[in-house]
Amino acid sequence: MHKDLTKEQERVHRVIQVINKERTRLAEQVEEKSEKQRQQLKESKEIKISQGSSESVWESSAELRAFEQELMIRNNELQNSAERVAVLEKMQDEPYFGRIDYHDDYGNETIYIGIGSLFEKDENLIVDWRSPIASLYYEGSKGEKVKLMIADQPMSYGVDLKRQFLIRHAEIVRMMDTDNVMGDPYLLEVLEGPSSYQMGTVVSTLQKEQNQIVRETKAAVTLIEGVAGSGKTVVLMQKIAYLLYAFRDQLQSEEVVLFSPNKIFQEYVSQVLPALGELNVGNTTFSEFMERKVTGFSLRADQEDNLAKVTVLKGSLAFYEALQKYGTLLKKRYLKFSDIRFRDDIILSQKEIESAFYSIDSQGSLASKLDILQRHLLQRVERIQQSQKGKPWVEKEMIAMSDLDLYRYEKETHNQKAMEEAMTADILEDAFEPIVARIEALAFIRYKNQYIHFLRAVPKLLSLDAFGLDEDEWRAHIAVVAEHMADKSVLLEDLDAYYSLRLLLKGPSSDMKYQYICLDEVQDFSPFQLQMLQHAYPSARFILSGDLNQNILNRRLSFDDLRTIFSESTFRSYRLLTSYRSTNEIVRFSESFIEGEKPEGTYIRSGKKPEVLLTDDGRLDMGYIRQKVEASVAAGMRVAFISRNAEDAERISQDLTLVGIDYKLVQQDTDNSHHPVLIMPARLAKGLEFDVVFAICHYPAKAAKNELQILYTICTRAMHELYLTVSEQEAGLLQRVDPDYYDVRKM
Repeated sequence: MHKDLTKEQERVHRVIQVINKERTRLAEQVEEKSEKQRQQLKESKEIKISQGSSESVWESSAELRAFEQELMIRNNELQNSAERVAVLEKMQDEPYFGRIDYHDDYGNETIYIGIGSLFEKDENLIVDWRSPIASLYYEGSKGEKVKLMIADQPMSYGVDLKRQFLIRHAEIVRMMDTDNVMGDPYLLEVLEGPSSYQMGTVVSTLQKEQNQIVRETKAAVTLIEGVAGSGKTVVLMQKIAYLLYAFRDQLQSEEVVLFSPNKIFQEYVSQVLPALGELNVGNTTFSEFMERKVTGFSLRADQEDNLAKVTVLKGSLAFYEALQKYGTLLKKRYLKFSDIRFRDDIILSQKEIESAFYSIDSQGSLASKLDILQRHLLQRVERIQQSQKGKPWVEKEMIAMSDLDLYRYEKETHNQKAMEEAMTADILEDAFEPIVARIEALAFIRYKNQYIHFLRAVPKLLSLDAFGLDEDEWRAHIAVVAEHMADKSVLLEDLDAYYSLRLLLKGPSSDMKYQYICLDEVQDFSPFQLQMLQHAYPSARFILSGDLNQNILNRRLSFDDLRTIFSESTFRSYRLLTSYRSTNEIVRFSESFIEGEKPEGTYIRSGKKPEVLLTDDGRLDMGYIRQKVEASVAAGMRVAFISRNAEDAERISQDLTLVGIDYKLVQQDTDNSHHPVLIMPARLAKGLEFDVVFAICHYPAKAAKNELQILYTICTRAMHELYLTVSEQEAGLLQRVDPDYYDVRKM
């Protein structure tokens, strides 16, 4: 092996020289092109549209259009070069991670696999991990025959060698030949290592079943489901990167959007796609997305604990269906319009608009009927605009014009009559422009009042009893919503429904450019939200990732909901059953809190048993906890105290303060989580992982399903060590767990 290692190290150095050479050349080109583009932009400002003959106007405007088109092409080239430089910079320290020697009917080949491709003359130095031939690294073992589709042709390859590299700072730290990635020392070493503030790409340890999910492209809807820590998020990210590579001629990064459950998780995964060579995929939270869609409102703080029943109702498919029924009703009655005014006078009254709308005979959608009304109103406004000619206010506007404006009109028209007509036309157009814009935006509909009216109609459109609510409770809730909307603030579920109502009225928005909509931690999305996205972007494909056993919010998404929402789409579901995050001991303990059938998972690491910290009166031995925390931090491990809710997080923070433990309390998803010791509620810990977790338990012995899911979610954040705090009054909860699965420490 020593001889091979020397040769391989020499090759690494040679490849890095090529990388540096190409990176330097491209970086210089980027700087040169950037400077040239700056000059061209400066020149473009000097191109003026001629005000002379129609021929000269056409020639000058055509010149400007051609110039703008050239700038756009150059800008795309510049962006591609800049992205390539970024990829090469990432490859400088670790140019590749794998090697495959194989043979086919044409002879023997050797390829090296990394996050990007690299060529020197006719030699392929590195193959992108997303290329079809790179599947050999993930699909095949030494001595096997592997069938792959290459350029739509089935090909067979024999694997002669599979070699893994761990390269750091251009030096081979470890090199090993392997028959199978699963269970290799390299993979185990990666998993045994400490957690990080940001998720890694681990593309070098992508497993066979994960690789197959990444490369599947036919399904319109893909669900990546699996046990906690099975790599669902990583596979989702790698699938996005693969799609952008495989369909690079048809798919742009801005046509892919990734939804993360909260801003902490968004920041945690923010470097995964860039590390895979994809820099411009939009990553947003759903609340951020909705705030961009509907301006004028601020989102109220999360009140799910106080509004659990209402939240479940507003997040349900029944609520979405009620809204669709309401939209059908609006075609015949109940639409709320406002007067259209000009210079403080009503030119189109609310009753006139209402009468015009309901006199339209249309079999189409509500939005199409409003589109007909819109055209009718614009025609009415055009006639009203023409009737204003010769009015005193128009003459006053003409008299008030500056000498420069008068000179311009005179130069363009050459006679008094034409000049006055041009001035009058422009004055009227400017005066009526806000009214035209208002009609085109359907801003004469009273949207807030319409939404409140919809809420009042809800008891006639669905069963409140099915959600444990009565009409008095619902009316009281409507009054609160109306008060909030008057203050221009709403809860997220109201913003969702308000936006959906607007879509019914206005029709699909013009920015529907997404080809792929990707949702991580999909169980945190309500059925209403998913249905809304599916209707708003009917041609988009969906990639969903999550674990319904971690459904800890009051949104109640189920597999049946997913099947209903995407019933008309080809649906492909994958279930990942190998846990890479937690040890076997932690997973067995955690799964005891799953209601119903337990997943039959595979766990490739072992460690110490979880430890139950049992107290008589709820008071913990903070000296013992401090000792554990300090030892963990000294060993470079991250520690998290995760509670059911914000109140419990606040209480444990006070206990830690008393014993002098340095920590960071995370209560909002905008809080910085870069600290070795964190305290946070479970809803903000979704998707994250920590070396050591203290699960702060305040549950009754007979906990509800939702409470058990919260506890399961908390426990599965732990990679190496798990501590569960339980009082004697709550110890009945442990009856669910095999005593052999944990140790007990009396506090």
